[in-house]
Amino acid sequence: MAASGTLPRTATQYVLAEPVVGPLRLEHFRREVVPLQAPEPGEVLVGNHFVAVDPVIRSRMDHNAAPGWAYRPGDTIGAVAVGLVLASSAPDVPVGARVLGFLGFRDYATVPAAEVEVIDPLLGEWPIEYGLTALGNPGLTAWVGVTAIGQVAEGETVFVSGAAGGIGSLAGQIARLSGARVIGSAGTDAKVRWLTEEVGFDAAFNYREERPAAALTRLAPDGIDVYFDNTGGPQLEAALGHLRRLGRAVLCGAVSGYDHGGSPLHIANVSDLVRGGLTVRGYVGTDHRDTWPSATAQLQDWLRRDLLRARYTVLDGLDRVPEALSQILRPGSSHTGKLLVRPSGGDHES
Repeated sequence: MAASGTLPRTATQYVLAEPVVGPLRLEHFRREVVPLQAPEPGEVLVGNHFVAVDPVIRSRMDHNAAPGWAYRPGDTIGAVAVGLVLASSAPDVPVGARVLGFLGFRDYATVPAAEVEVIDPLLGEWPIEYGLTALGNPGLTAWVGVTAIGQVAEGETVFVSGAAGGIGSLAGQIARLSGARVIGSAGTDAKVRWLTEEVGFDAAFNYREERPAAALTRLAPDGIDVYFDNTGGPQLEAALGHLRRLGRAVLCGAVSGYDHGGSPLHIANVSDLVRGGLTVRGYVGTDHRDTWPSATAQLQDWLRRDLLRARYTVLDGLDRVPEALSQILRPGSSHTGKLLVRPSGGDHES
């Protein structure tokens, strides 16, 4: 077994203490310190540098989540992470490699090498956290939604909800690079300013201060061509009512319903789909892996030319996990871009 320095003997992790009924609370999390095993043949030990905080994690913690999807009490709460291989018994994943995997909310993890991906070729000159932002699932998911599914074209008008988040901020930038006029929504005035003054959106509004339907009438009086949905709920309903004939709605997420016990999000104006000849399509970025090579090449080119910027907020310390997951579900939270937690596993370098 190849190893790097003195290896940690324990790992700190967050597990589900009890299934969630109603809003997420601190008592739903339990912090544990567990023995850390050296890698067996075919395994690697990874020190997590950054862990992604994704809203969809909340849906797997819910008391009525579907079997096979739900976490059970005592399960490590899953999350995508990037880290450094500290010890390896797998020749294809050497010590020092930067890897990405579903490693969970913990600082160290010993896992089968087949469950991690060496991302050094993907990252190139960019820092490891880009594997969770512009060059990882957020960037690829945004690219697929805007380019392959939404087929955004020059001169069109695009509305992105949840635009200050990790995927939304990238989707808006990609739509603008496709020649579209882009409108975004966010939950604070500070985020609205950030979207228009720094990220490059043409217009934005605070959905907590202005009804989405009224804002779209004000900002796009002639309608929108594409809606990139991260929220579901009232913003989806408003967008369907504002799409031009033959418009497209790309459904990427539904964060407005994740922390309400899995309650369905009813849409009152389904008849608009018929009258407008609208296309509504949901998707998951990982279902479109065939597009990832071309997407990656395009994203890297935009980054090198400073046309696309990775936006993320970092909370230091694994103990920030409960706060981070609660924050990403809360309307009006302060973070911008992708929300990441930096565990102590990143302190152990090769």
